Amino acid sequence: MKKILLATFTIIFFYTQLRSQNIENPGKPIAEIFTDFHYSMKPDVKTTGYNINRAYVGYTYIADQNFSATIKLNLGNPDDVLPVIEPRRYAYFREASISYKKDKLSLIMGMTTTMLFDFQQRFWAKRYVANTFQSLNNYGPTADIGFVADYKFSDIADVDITLMNGEGYYKVQLDNNLKPSLGITLSPIKEVAFRAYCDILKIQGIWQRTFVGFAGFKNDKVTIGGEISCKSNLDLVGGHNAWGFSGTGAVSLTKKAEFFTRYDYSTSVTVPGDAAQWNLSKDGQFLINGIQYTFNKIVKVALDNQVNFPTDKTRSITDLIYINALFKF
Repeated sequence: MKKILLATFTIIFFYTQLRSQNIENPGKPIAEIFTDFHYSMKPDVKTTGYNINRAYVGYTYIADQNFSATIKLNLGNPDDVLPVIEPRRYAYFREASISYKKDKLSLIMGMTTTMLFDFQQRFWAKRYVANTFQSLNNYGPTADIGFVADYKFSDIADVDITLMNGEGYYKVQLDNNLKPSLGITLSPIKEVAFRAYCDILKIQGIWQRTFVGFAGFKNDKVTIGGEISCKSNLDLVGGHNAWGFSGTGAVSLTKKAEFFTRYDYSTSVTVPGDAAQWNLSKDGQFLINGIQYTFNKIVKVALDNQVNFPTDKTRSITDLIYINALFKF
């Protein structure tokens, strides 16, 4: 925690120094922290306690009206490392990219956010409460090294194309594999959005394909979103295909408070002849109900209930009460 605070204050210090020198458009610091306290409603599930789920610090430098560069560090969660590695906080690049924007065209090169679920995540706007469906089910990484091109044809249509390494931001080694993707977003009216996304990757002679379809409605009072996702050969075994859907919703109670909900269903294809369901540890249902309060643009807090219903009947249902907090600028 001391390292996180030190890095955050260092970035803020350099930013204020640049501002004090009256340098035009120096850029802006980045900080994002997800933290929570959770309490298990089931005595046999011992997970009660505090946690820091995300700690990003970074800086975006604005060179001119077209070019900018972003560097962002992730102070990782000890649970992310392999069991053979000593659990500890560690730092790695979450983003290290150069961007070019002009008119309707946007280009990004380097370590940057993938387009797999970025749109849906921003639409729901509660990533600090729970991870996305695709991340929870290992459909693809949040960030990767490569190239992103986005072109906004009109207020209605937007197309993005990426060519990524395919390994995510944990692994950046070169292995002669490239992962192309195509995404199309349509907004026929301001409140409605549709998106289709697909990617393809060949690893160890096995083809993996991902498809995501999303539809959403959002105005000042109500937010409703739903997506269906599928992944072929998820664990690099032919025929081991998985799919599922996720639905989110929110209703404004006051200008700063809202009730929200989410339901995930994940399942996998049972291959004839297999001794056991290959993805049984991931298959199941996930339900969230809660209330969010927005203090300001920087701080949000949510009180929510998160319940996991595993398909595997030998595993216990987890029923947790959370207090989630977001700090972001």
